[in-house]
Amino acid sequence: MSNTGRARTRLSSAVAVGIVLGLTTAGNALAVPFAPAPVPAPGTTRTCPAPGAEPGIGHEPRFLDANVALYAGGDYTADGATAEAEGLLVVGGNATFAKASGGVFNVGRVGAGSGILPDSGAVMLSVGGDLTIAEGTRVDVGHGLTAGPRYGGAVRVGGKIDEKGDLETNGGSRSSGLGARGALTPYDTFGDTLRGESTSLGALKPTGTSVRSGGTVTFEGGGSGSPQVFEISAGKLDGASSFDFRSIPDGAPVVVNVTGGGPVGISPLSVGFDGDRVDAYESARFGEAASRILYNFEASSAITLGGGGNFMGSILAPKASADLTASTNGRVYVGGDLRTHGTGNETHNYPWNGSSTFGCKPAPDSPGATPVPTPTSPRPDTEPSGPAPSTTPPTGGGTAPGAPETTAPGTSGPSAPPTEDASAPVVPGTTAPSPSATGHGDGSLATTGAQFTPYAVAAGVLAAAGAGILVLTRRRRAPGRH
Repeated sequence: MSNTGRARTRLSSAVAVGIVLGLTTAGNALAVPFAPAPVPAPGTTRTCPAPGAEPGIGHEPRFLDANVALYAGGDYTADGATAEAEGLLVVGGNATFAKASGGVFNVGRVGAGSGILPDSGAVMLSVGGDLTIAEGTRVDVGHGLTAGPRYGGAVRVGGKIDEKGDLETNGGSRSSGLGARGALTPYDTFGDTLRGESTSLGALKPTGTSVRSGGTVTFEGGGSGSPQVFEISAGKLDGASSFDFRSIPDGAPVVVNVTGGGPVGISPLSVGFDGDRVDAYESARFGEAASRILYNFEASSAITLGGGGNFMGSILAPKASADLTASTNGRVYVGGDLRTHGTGNETHNYPWNGSSTFGCKPAPDSPGATPVPTPTSPRPDTEPSGPAPSTTPPTGGGTAPGAPETTAPGTSGPSAPPTEDASAPVVPGTTAPSPSATGHGDGSLATTGAQFTPYAVAAGVLAAAGAGILVLTRRRRAPGRH
């Protein structure tokens, strides 16, 4: 074969590789990694999921939950490019929403989550202090929820609402000047509840063992006890990135008691559960695993969840402040301040099935569940302190959800999970977590989920490179035609 022929063969092969890589990358980026869960038929009552039947990540509301999903005893700050908080968000102090480049932050219902939500019109954001929304930021509460006579999600604020940006309740009520107790009831003593539960769980005797090797912690269950209880020091947990739960009896909830008061930093990469990789969005056991695991940081003062992966399980930390850039899947309860500021990170509402206190509560009038306020006044049995209540008519007039709203890719949606390191547990037949879907359940929620934009751009670059090589080949061949 001549040099010209060999060159043409190599160029043709390069073109083929470039096109294949480009199409493959684009296909992987645009594919939806999970099938939507069944949506309850119209007229049926949505209740709590049965233990072990918690759904994976999806777009549609599937179950009712009036319990607290996310709690900060101190201040709550959502900045950076953080995206969403699913379920009922309760803040003892001040709440600030200030996305770095502006855009939408969803509260209550999210673009892609567990689908375990408060009922339409119920309280979804409860703030004891002041609520501040920075210019350019839009806080969208209860988007698209129209199942009952009430719409959207309600907001209750003890102090004032500083609305330089936008607060959209989609027909839900909004009240300010209620005083801390008036805004937080019935969760004004929730911090005491957390401390009591943490102490009780911390007194449980271990039923299994925990071993740290490199960046991986392996929790090996023992016997058929329920719950399965493990103990690990804050020092040994600090810096871990992969977690492998083994020999866990069917249906048994898991408690990981973290001892000592030192700070703990985790950048989650992978979670194995009885041989399955469960932190991948396409895992059939994603919701089940998230609802079975709880980490009890009884004495820790600070928790950091770094990176952009999925932390699986609930967090109970009555004395800690927390800093999140990773996404969480479970209840998040901290006694101090809570900041979420990752690139599209989300908090997904998965109740912990090991305790009725932290479990799912479907009925608004059940003990400790969300009150249903009137649009113009606080609860009649509450004596608010502070300034006189000030209320604003429900956004949208209480007749229909607000207008559809989206954000541009790159401003909302978790970053792709970090690359797994050599210390990650090897779970047979598993792959790295797939990005959450970026399509919208109703075409109106802000874009959420891991961004496929970098992959699509890479696909375009590869495809363009292939096309360029093809043009170059044709130019080199052109002189031979004359």
